Amino acid sequence: MVWSVCIFAHNEALLLPDCLNALDAAADGGDYVAHVIENGSRDDTAQVARAYASADKRIHVHELPVGDKANAWNDYVHRIAGEAEAHIFIDGDVRPMPGAFRGLAGALQENDEAYGAAALPATGRSRQAWAERLFDEHYISGNLYALSGDAINQFRTRPFHFPFGAVGEDGLLTYVLLTNLEGGTDDTHKNRIAVATDAFFEFDSLRLSPHDLKIYWNRLRRYSRRYIQNAIMYPMLKERGLAALPDKIDTIFTAEALSEIPPRTDFVNAIVDRRMLRELKARAANR
Repeated sequence: MVWSVCIFAHNEALLLPDCLNALDAAADGGDYVAHVIENGSRDDTAQVARAYASADKRIHVHELPVGDKANAWNDYVHRIAGEAEAHIFIDGDVRPMPGAFRGLAGALQENDEAYGAAALPATGRSRQAWAERLFDEHYISGNLYALSGDAINQFRTRPFHFPFGAVGEDGLLTYVLLTNLEGGTDDTHKNRIAVATDAFFEFDSLRLSPHDLKIYWNRLRRYSRRYIQNAIMYPMLKERGLAALPDKIDTIFTAEALSEIPPRTDFVNAIVDRRMLRELKARAANR
């Protein structure tokens, strides 16, 4: 069977080549096709991806007009994905390490009840704590993971879609898998997520530069929006199951719901949360 690799790329013209150049070593001799899902980039990401595709028939480029990873995931799962032993998802700014794809596919084969397999970080200041938490809690990190062919078929049959505009699709996917694709309060199905001990990825840490400081600020804003989103959404999911998922995440940001969310207590996140809550409340008032 061929492995199907889904690469999410948004404004990744500089780092996408490193990701694509690492695919062969990650496959370790296994057959694969790669789908680069370029979504709403304002740089040359699409051109870079097309250049690689013209030189390698295994690489296919799909260009979406809106920069939205949740929407890109839906597009891959429900439109693009073909039959495959394993569907491997990777961010375009991440480099899969040699043998990573074989390790993910092997983890799914060895754990026949698993719908997903999680890779481990090889870089980053918090990689040890990250790995320890992964082994303890069994969760999916969006940097690099795999879903079985059965999982993809299940998502299509139900059907399951991420809400458009949702932040942190990997956390929501983890919840869906741990609740056995049902939602609700029983999130104890750790057998649905295997830890691939032979699959690693690496990425470049941020540096003290104007470019990276901008990335860091945008990341803080994204994490803040995710915190607020999850504080509203997960109680709905636990009470009503996956049927509670909206088509668009913005619909849950009502004035009433937002008024119940306190900013986090640590200094930096408190500042960002207050600003994000003001922005979301203003949008809610104008809808």
